Amino acid sequence: MTRIAVALAACLAGSQVVAGCASKSAAPPPHARYTEPRWQDAFEDPPEFLVVVRPKELKHDKVYGPLLRWGIERLREHSGVVSATPLEAIEDAEEVVIGMHPRTHGDEGAPPDLVMVVVGVRADLDPGVLVDAGGRPLWAPGPNGPVRELVRERDERGLPLAASLFELPGRTWIIVSGEARAHAREAFAHPFDRPGMDLDPEALAVVRIDGPALVGRFRALQTLGAHAAIGRRLRALTLRLPPGASGEVEVALAYADEDAAAFAEVTAREAIDAIARQKPEKLSWLAAATVDRGANRVTLKVPLPRSLIDVLLRAGSAGVDADVDIRPPDVSRGDRH
Repeated sequence: MTRIAVALAACLAGSQVVAGCASKSAAPPPHARYTEPRWQDAFEDPPEFLVVVRPKELKHDKVYGPLLRWGIERLREHSGVVSATPLEAIEDAEEVVIGMHPRTHGDEGAPPDLVMVVVGVRADLDPGVLVDAGGRPLWAPGPNGPVRELVRERDERGLPLAASLFELPGRTWIIVSGEARAHAREAFAHPFDRPGMDLDPEALAVVRIDGPALVGRFRALQTLGAHAAIGRRLRALTLRLPPGASGEVEVALAYADEDAAAFAEVTAREAIDAIARQKPEKLSWLAAATVDRGANRVTLKVPLPRSLIDVLLRAGSAGVDADVDIRPPDVSRGDRH
């Protein structure tokens, strides 16, 4: 009877994947679903600070693309290095994910706990030949393991670094430093079914900051601070950069409950109005910002000021294609896209 019950349970569990239970063999255990390591395995915990950038899409964006291409060319000219550099690996990548746990115990000499993922690296690039701005090799051969590992034990100043680069299938590089290195070695040696991250595929870039960690670093968001209502029960702050045609940046504040979100909405509106009134000649564009609330979330949409883009481009206007208009809409005249 016990054997029948076990067989029936296995059949019901497998029915979520395939119809029926034609095979007598039991479904594979969860840890056997993936035979290759995935970059998500490098993250032991959700990072306090998470950045997602999509260089290939950003580079071809009509608004941000010309500025990014100009910046890349200036970096190349400044370094004067003709060998492969990390810039070569990043600029054409499909996605770059950076997760970090900033150190708070005052140990300035210790390397940060950082994980950097570069997905879709150019096929002709070998991480073993990357060099720094001075033309010196960045990485040395590391310990043997199930995936290729390169190591860098000291930075350019000779200080301890304890960093590794892991080369995963699918033209994916994982760069880790600090305590994250030991976890990455173990995770790639014994892959497990870590859930994927919701990284907002429509955005050109996303920045997510853990709410309690953010409040802990800014007095204005703490209990007696001027904007305490924004920090109270804040779970996360997410900054989203949509394609440049929208001409705005989105900031989402996620809260533990609806009441906290309601108080935060009021405070956010008051803060925007107060800032815009302080210097109306320079900050009038903030008056066009919108604040919306839905359940436990407050969303701010802030227009990009034309003056900001103009200032960034003045120094390198010669490197920007003349037929591309990179200026965001003039919100003061109401010509929003």
